[in-house]
Amino acid sequence: MAEESGVTRSFSTENPAPNEEFDVTLTISGLKAAGIVESIPEGFTYVETEYPGDGRVDVSGQNLVFSVLDDGEIVYRVKAPASGSGTFEGRWNDILNQEEGTIRAAEVSVDPDSKAAEDQKAEAEKSPAGILPGITGVLAAVFVVVRNGRRGKKRGQ
Repeated sequence: MAEESGVTRSFSTENPAPNEEFDVTLTISGLKAAGIVESIPEGFTYVETEYPGDGRVDVSGQNLVFSVLDDGEIVYRVKAPASGSGTFEGRWNDILNQEEGTIRAAEVSVDPDSKAAEDQKAEAEKSPAGILPGITGVLAAVFVVVRNGRRGKKRGQ
C-alpha cells in the first residue's frame, strides 16, 4: 500500500508571548521531490531555519518557499508580533507524481498573559536597562549634592 502524500504543520506553541520566537515544524510524508510554499501571517516575522540553505529555501515577503528532496521534516523559526493573531497557510506540489495539496490552516494567537510574557517582564525589570533610569536619577542627585557641597566649602573658606 502506497504511503499517503502530504504535509502537516505543528507549533512549539500556539499562544506565544508578545515578541516571542517559536518553532514551526512541517512534517512531510510521501514526497520525494516537491515544493512547499508556506505563508506566515502579517505581523509575524520569519527568523531562520536550519533547513539546507543551498538554494532550497527562498523568502519572499510573508511566503517561505522550500524545495523538498526526500526530506521528512522542515523546522523554521518565527517571531510573534506584540499582539494579535494570524493564520498560517501552505500548499505543496509533488513534482514526481504531479499531485498537489494544501497544508491545513492553523491560527496562532499572541497571549499577553502567558508564562513566557510574565518571564519577559520580570527579566526586563532585572536587566540593567530596566534599572538604568533609577541609577541615573541617583547619580544625578549625588552629583548635585557633591557639586553644591564643594561650592559651599569654597565660599565658606
